[in-house]
Amino acid sequence: MQVLGVILAAGKGSRFKSEKPKVIHTLLGKPMVYFPYEALLSLDPIKVAFIVGHKKEEVISTVKGFPQADQKVVFFEQVNPKGGTGDAVRQALPLLKEHPDKVVVILNGDSPLIKGETLKEGLKKLIEHSLDGVIFTTILEDPTGYGRIVRDEKGHVVEIVEEKDASEAQRKIKEVNGGFYIFRVQPLLEALKELKPSPVSGEVYLTDVVKILHSKGYKVDTYQTPYWELLGVNDRRQLAEAEKLLLERKIENLQREGVTVRLPETVYIEWDIQVGRDTEIEPHAVLKGKTSVGENCLIGVGSILENTTVENNVEILPYSYISDSQIEEGCVIGPFARIRNQSHLKEECEIGNFVEVKKSTIGRKTKAKHLSYIGDAQIGDNTNIGAGTVFANYDGVNKYQTSVGNNVFIGSNSLIIAPRQLGDWSFIAGGSVVNKDVPPKALAVSRAPLRILEGKNPLLRKDKNS
Repeated sequence: MQVLGVILAAGKGSRFKSEKPKVIHTLLGKPMVYFPYEALLSLDPIKVAFIVGHKKEEVISTVKGFPQADQKVVFFEQVNPKGGTGDAVRQALPLLKEHPDKVVVILNGDSPLIKGETLKEGLKKLIEHSLDGVIFTTILEDPTGYGRIVRDEKGHVVEIVEEKDASEAQRKIKEVNGGFYIFRVQPLLEALKELKPSPVSGEVYLTDVVKILHSKGYKVDTYQTPYWELLGVNDRRQLAEAEKLLLERKIENLQREGVTVRLPETVYIEWDIQVGRDTEIEPHAVLKGKTSVGENCLIGVGSILENTTVENNVEILPYSYISDSQIEEGCVIGPFARIRNQSHLKEECEIGNFVEVKKSTIGRKTKAKHLSYIGDAQIGDNTNIGAGTVFANYDGVNKYQTSVGNNVFIGSNSLIIAPRQLGDWSFIAGGSVVNKDVPPKALAVSRAPLRILEGKNPLLRKDKNS
């Protein structure tokens, strides 16, 4: 059955103490409001209406970056910030009236834990039982603060009663409203017409739709889910709780796909991260942004990967930080390496302890194993960069490129002053300062002569005043 979606995203979220709208605060690198939208996409909706209000421009800008947003998403504004959930859904009437024979799924933009599979099961129940509405509910031993699901003697849902309006008997009901709904559109349209503002708060409550539908002979039932799936996020503590639950779900999905995660409670992996089978992720690793990791890799203890592509059979040893870069198959990196700014490491190269690579291409099987800085360089294959080598790429105003050929040997403690070209098979003697281009197969040596002054050790001189 074809469906529509409505996501309520107009609230201010005053308990967040934030200048930006609550629903665009992030969880695992994604805006909170993304997650109910992703769940809706699993139903292949015709359209998804976002009801916006507080700082609508920021919310709209964020949502426009979501997958299929240009095809699926429409926006409606709730002008009255205290209008309530019923008033918010009424803003989508133009969309609903276009599709009276469809079904609409209504979700909250600050409830990020709902699963697409759960929505599918709720929709299945609506269809198979010929229902006009499904309320997503859960069972709580202590239902304090939640609206109760009231049924008649035959078990049919009669209404949702808020706690402040509930009788003593109704307060003992343990089935509570989760705030998510599926309705057939035509009955919903009829009920929305009859919604009245609360005489106490002046808000229009969507929950009143259930009582109206029952009075008109429509059938509404519930679909029970785990409590955590219906959790809303109202403050920073609940944001952290939701992120923890999403992270557990993300890691479980990776484990099912053949990824080993050591001490998963210490690892941070954002929602869009892709990891291949037989890869091992060690404790305290962080994978962020647009990062993908291939098969049979090792992500060592405390390593950070951000916006980086890692191909198969790569070892990233402990406490390495790689960002905005590409790592080809078979590379070994770290420990304590730093690779950044669109660097590209080709097959089987090795970047070792305390080596930093910035905006450089490192050729196949090239090695820089210790204590070096490589900046703005293009380095060929099978080249060796000795310990302590520095590519001096910045003169205080501009940055310059260095080109190093294939099979070059750069001795330890060399200083390459850009812009330079070092030809194939050239050899830079250790300790050299290279301020000229070096032709292919040439030997470059630049050293001040060593002077040995016997008996002149300054630590052995007698103090003249002694």
